[in-house]
Amino acid sequence: MGSIMLCHKKKAREPFEIARIQRRIYTIEELCYYLCNHLYLIDHTIMNQQLCEWIRDELELVDLAECLKNKLQENVSKEQFVMTILSASAIYSAGELNQMQDILKKFKNQKPVERQKYKADNLLQNNSVKAAIAIYQTILRDEKDDSVDGKFYGKVYGCLGAAYGRLFLYKEAAK
Repeated sequence: MGSIMLCHKKKAREPFEIARIQRRIYTIEELCYYLCNHLYLIDHTIMNQQLCEWIRDELELVDLAECLKNKLQENVSKEQFVMTILSASAIYSAGELNQMQDILKKFKNQKPVERQKYKADNLLQNNSVKAAIAIYQTILRDEKDDSVDGKFYGKVYGCLGAAYGRLFLYKEAAK
């Protein structure tokens, strides 16, 4: 039998906009969904005072907003910040929260270049092609990381070519 998800009844009048992937968030549940499904895109564009103020003013979750502001001042990790939001939403079971925490730990243990590629892959998947291209180019321009296998950089070139292809820039894709 299925389960019922009790949602917070407050919907924002003004959405929280995530420009990178052209998303507008109206509820705490949408925010949690975004966080869970776009873990590699979480950075200062999301972990900021603006999000805290939006949570306080639009969703009227004052305690959560204050807690998040304190975490920002303490300079906590991205994992702690995300888990605070997910835990406060009350839409995830303890098992689901543990699963998310394990995924976040796994991401934390990846090499920076692998995290960059995965971030670019997610941007490409969400049709933020130019942003993905910029990250792929950065990976290829930076000093090579010998701790990843040679196939890794081949995959980056392949993804970069695919991204150029999406923009119909076939000469760049061929290079």
